[in-house]
Amino acid sequence: MMSTAHLKGAAFAALCAFTLAACESGMQPLTSPSAVAGNGGAASNPDGSTLKVTAPVAIFPLNGATGVTVKPTLSAQPGVGRFEKPSMTHRYQLSTAETFDPILQTGIGALDSQLIMRFVVPTAIATGTKVFWRVRVEYEDQFGPWSNVLSFTTTGTVIPPPQTLAPGEKRTPNPAAGQQLPLPDMRGELAKFGDARDSCPAGIKYVPNPWQNRVIDHFRTFDTRWGYNAKPTRTAADNNGTPVVAAGDEAAYNFGSQNDEGTTQVHLVDMLVQHCGNPTIGWRVFTGEEPGRWTGAGRF
Repeated sequence: MMSTAHLKGAAFAALCAFTLAACESGMQPLTSPSAVAGNGGAASNPDGSTLKVTAPVAIFPLNGATGVTVKPTLSAQPGVGRFEKPSMTHRYQLSTAETFDPILQTGIGALDSQLIMRFVVPTAIATGTKVFWRVRVEYEDQFGPWSNVLSFTTTGTVIPPPQTLAPGEKRTPNPAAGQQLPLPDMRGELAKFGDARDSCPAGIKYVPNPWQNRVIDHFRTFDTRWGYNAKPTRTAADNNGTPVVAAGDEAAYNFGSQNDEGTTQVHLVDMLVQHCGNPTIGWRVFTGEEPGRWTGAGRF
């Protein structure tokens, strides 16, 4: 008959062998060892979350933005897990209170081709409503830390004063409520500015340049809604240490009813191929692919 001590020794050896194999194979839990799903263990993060992921970064609409559509698309940089799982999702929360009580709407975002997590608000928000929003990663019954909190106010709160025009200037009238203007096709006019050799002085990409100034000034003779894209997601670190003024090869067109300066209601056009390389004329519309903000760059 096998002794009890022998049985215990065999069981211990088997456990050691399994543990060693698991370690050598790189098996790691997605959640904290003390917070496995259903065990009610201690949280792994200071905010009470238990999922081993970074917090997403909420990026658009920009914090404090006004005149935002009543069914906006909320964009964020995704949270990153040490061990990705196909069923990991990003949950968005919207509230009229900074405490997120009560919750106005919630839903799951989708990753686009630009690796940006986007959530299209499914139910129209009342006009003139200030909304706070955030996003986090979820996996089964576990969740990661919340992102930073941003706020925006839906359109309808402020009626901007009429845009003043200098003698001879032209401007397309504001669109009807809830509508936006189409992007004018200026490719024929842009073709007149094929020599773009002075479009990247000193290798600085995110400041206006002589070539771009000529183009924008020409576009504005047709419609003063044309301006520069302030490139709100770029900083001096992306621009050889020089503060960002505007993308040197992009144009912004105000499609809404807000006054121009600072509005995020813009069509965006990339007008050069290989900017700061061997620049050639192009016309790539990228409205909605990334945040944009209209600026006159201090020129108008």
